[in-house]
Amino acid sequence: MSFPLPEKLDTVRGHPRRLGVELEFAGLPLEDISRIVARLYGGKVHRKSRFVHTVSDTRWGDFQIEIDTALLKDRTYAPYLEAVGVNLREQVQRDRVEDLLARIAATVVPHEIVTPPIPMCEIHELEALRERLQQAKARGTRASVFYAFGLHFNPELPDLRSDVILAHLRAFLLLWDWLHVRGEIDWTRRLTPYVNEFPNPYRRLVVDSEYAPDSARLLADYLLQNPTRNRALDLLPVLRELHGDAALRGVVDAALVKARPAFHYRLPNCRIDEPAWTLAHEWQGWVSVEWLAARPDHMRDMGVAWLQRTQPAIASIDRLWAEESERWLQCDHA
Repeated sequence: MSFPLPEKLDTVRGHPRRLGVELEFAGLPLEDISRIVARLYGGKVHRKSRFVHTVSDTRWGDFQIEIDTALLKDRTYAPYLEAVGVNLREQVQRDRVEDLLARIAATVVPHEIVTPPIPMCEIHELEALRERLQQAKARGTRASVFYAFGLHFNPELPDLRSDVILAHLRAFLLLWDWLHVRGEIDWTRRLTPYVNEFPNPYRRLVVDSEYAPDSARLLADYLLQNPTRNRALDLLPVLRELHGDAALRGVVDAALVKARPAFHYRLPNCRIDEPAWTLAHEWQGWVSVEWLAARPDHMRDMGVAWLQRTQPAIASIDRLWAEESERWLQCDHA
């Protein structure tokens, strides 16, 4: 499929909207991943540590390539090893320990590429990175029961008004089941907390078209039922961009929340080793969220239909609603 684009490619200030992408996978050393990035997009490879590399000065900015765990990246393991007599001040000893930790981590911890913000009209160029990683035998979500690897999109909002944020959140909640079914979200990822669904009472609150909070109320309601980064659509980065540290009140792991004018959409799998899989296919899911968000009348009618449904007694993916959502997306009532 061709690479889809949202209808709004510029922010309200007239700047090109940008998109950050995070790919999680296994099977390749950081050195090899860094070289692939540099060959495709230019820049210089820097080894910050055994667990973190950067490729600086590419056409879009700096890529970060890392083993995605703070225990390794921040060397928080050091005091424990030194307490039992391991001298990490000796370079040879430290190298041996870090090589061992990297080999162990490779079995369960993802290697991750974090891109700089890229103009959305140029994001199709990341398909070349997907192809090269696949050719190099990177392993994705389904390669092991231990892999719960994801693909994260960080789309810059066209406008930071509360009604714009709300429209996207409402569209996402209406399309939640469809996104799950369409994306064939792996059971290993559903067992982890990272893509937890929103509580049903909050989903019903937001889907109701009568709900029209200002920015402060939107923040308060969000934190009341979602004081966590572990949502498939994490609003905390944009809420912190707007409200500063007030957006972190009561949030677990608040120090990990970075302010930015973007959503953190983290639902898709990263099936990097499957030949038919593309970034374009996963990105199309988010583009559909934006399409619905831009059609308030259509979304209102869809919301009424969802609120009238009998909700399952146990939280699960509603496949019948997913099928109905497909029909709503194919019929523009606006």
